[in-house]
Amino acid sequence: MCDTLYKRTESGYIFGKNSDRSPNEPNLTLFYSRRKTAEKTVRCTYIEIPQVPETHAVLLVQPSWMWGAEMGINEYGVVIGNEAVFTKSRGKKQERLLGMDLIRLGLERGKSAREALEIIIALLEEYGQGGNCGFDKPFYYDNSFLIADDDEAYVLETSARDWVYRKIDDHYNISNKLSLNESYTKASKDLPNFASKNSDFLFTHFSGSKIREKSGCESLRKENFRLEDMFAALRSHHPRDVDRLYTKGSVRSVCMHKSFLGDHATGSMVVERRKDKRRIWITGASSPCLSAFKPVVFGFLEAPVFSDPEASLNYWLDREYLQRAIYAGLVGEGEYKNRLQKLEAAFLSEAESLEHAADEDFRKFVISASKEEQGFIESYREKIEFLKKNPQALPRLWRKITARLGKNVFERHLSARI
Repeated sequence: MCDTLYKRTESGYIFGKNSDRSPNEPNLTLFYSRRKTAEKTVRCTYIEIPQVPETHAVLLVQPSWMWGAEMGINEYGVVIGNEAVFTKSRGKKQERLLGMDLIRLGLERGKSAREALEIIIALLEEYGQGGNCGFDKPFYYDNSFLIADDDEAYVLETSARDWVYRKIDDHYNISNKLSLNESYTKASKDLPNFASKNSDFLFTHFSGSKIREKSGCESLRKENFRLEDMFAALRSHHPRDVDRLYTKGSVRSVCMHKSFLGDHATGSMVVERRKDKRRIWITGASSPCLSAFKPVVFGFLEAPVFSDPEASLNYWLDREYLQRAIYAGLVGEGEYKNRLQKLEAAFLSEAESLEHAADEDFRKFVISASKEEQGFIESYREKIEFLKKNPQALPRLWRKITARLGKNVFERHLSARI
């Protein structure tokens, strides 16, 4: 369960997404270079499909065990995020392409939002979607996508191999529910009331998506919407959840915390296009309310961006144990957040001052910001290491799952992960 938000601005756009998945499921931040391919096929999460002669460079935020990604951006500035949607379609358990595979394929092969949209549609129609999407439990769903570039953006919603899309004029957010009925640009067939006819209303209701969709819309309607506003939207909590985030959680909040029914925000990414500059901000960690958004440069390997999955995993795990130390009361939440907010505010201020700077100067800033954030994490090293050995210090909701944190995270099939 996730939320993806897009806002057109006077000088470009701002895209943001939280990846809501199982709380023990690492979201790795990995860069893949442009590559000429000799292979005739490519192995996605479950199936092989024909490969193209060359794939674009991509920066992905991807679950550790999948070939595909929850969100990402390519060298042409195409950015994509997806959401689980709950439909009446059959055959979801058959292993086909996952929605996350379709994101990566769209980014590796598309030079524009429109081209990526058409690639995803063509692959969906030919190979279908299906297979388990859950890290530590069976979980099956169809997908919606938000696809953008410097010039335009689209929302694509699907049910099995059927699809409908709409070009976005000003803003949009997708939140685990079909939303397109008659207000669409094109569809796979004559499909009036696409959302109404295809939605599984029971699962959709219990996903909390209607509440999160409303919250996202309210955030995006703000006048003079800025980068900081997107950060705030991704960190937002429903008022009824604020006092129980670490003990009960809820699916109502855009910044989702584990609950009996729901998932957990395990990674966040924001892309801002302002005039001729594109800036990317990534947490490389769970819970954006407890993480700093760090500036990154596409193609530049500086944490939180890696080319080695193991290095990215270790980065994510350190921050995960630290956040759980807050749940356990080992780290004071107030002081921690105050330090974190000051750190991120300094990053934002420096980035603003470098708006017209040369690329090399911005890369130096990215290196400095990465080191500062790592220093912040290291100041809690004793607490991190203590919790690794003492998960019983956690609230009951978190004890058992923390004992399994970091185990079998690269295994492709569910039976090998649990």
